[in-house]
Amino acid sequence: MEIRAYTSLPEAAKEIRIAVFCDEQGFVEEFDEADDIAVHLVAFEGDTAVGTCRYLQSGPEGCYLIGRIAVSRTHRGRGIGGLLVRRAEAEIAAMGGIRTHIGAQVRAMPFYKSLGYTPVGERYMDEHVEHQGIEEEI
Repeated sequence: MEIRAYTSLPEAAKEIRIAVFCDEQGFVEEFDEADDIAVHLVAFEGDTAVGTCRYLQSGPEGCYLIGRIAVSRTHRGRGIGGLLVRRAEAEIAAMGGIRTHIGAQVRAMPFYKSLGYTPVGERYMDEHVEHQGIEEEI
């Protein structure tokens, strides 16, 4: 498994996000201005892109938002999502980051709790899906 970092949204990440968030989950407003300033990570198995996430500075100094974590349907259950989050955390820590935040889909909370994230604030709706803010100090 190779994870590559990009400073602009690569086509491979875009395709995975469309497949997972738009086609599978019915999100309409998948792409936003954060894509222009985020670092995008893409996991590859050989030449095939199988997962992606992005991160960007958000909030007080040292705080970063990790988001748009998606793994292709055929590659789920192999730990790729966790690898992407851990890689993002490592890059954030190397830049002096001290805390990460994720706007997590509530149905995915067990996954994020297994990575050490804890809920913060109230649950909220993003389009038609209930979300929960979660944080971890790194």
